[in-house]
Amino acid sequence: MNKKDFSRRKFISVVSAGSVGMAAATSASAFAGYSGTNSNARKLAILGGDPVRTNKSWPDWPYVDEKVVESIEKTTRSGIWCRIQSANGTVPTFEKAYAELMESGYCVAVGSGTQALHTAVEALEIGPGDEVITSPYTDPGTIAAILSARALPV
Repeated sequence: MNKKDFSRRKFISVVSAGSVGMAAATSASAFAGYSGTNSNARKLAILGGDPVRTNKSWPDWPYVDEKVVESIEKTTRSGIWCRIQSANGTVPTFEKAYAELMESGYCVAVGSGTQALHTAVEALEIGPGDEVITSPYTDPGTIAAILSARALPV
């Protein structure tokens, strides 16, 4: 197949058909024991079956100790809450330390997943006329980041 005959629509149909085929082939055997027709099918723990996990405690979240409280208090009292206000504030200090920890040249701290998506789209220089493949079932922030760059979500 040459490039002229291959469109975005054709790509999506071929990939979708392959994905459905693979899912059907692998899931049939995986769920055979759970169909309900097998007398040896396992019961859910809530219905008297064996629990998968015996440790019933959940870890405390968010984790807070005195160091966390002191850091938050220090940052709050300083009045410097973003990188624009000070090159040596909490945010730039964290970014530098985290970049070193990750062995990366850069780190940009953001306040939310939506801000992270906007930052990533801009860093990739996605712009007008570009097409970005995304899920049709997604958080609106995903599409908003693409549209803000004047690109087309597909």
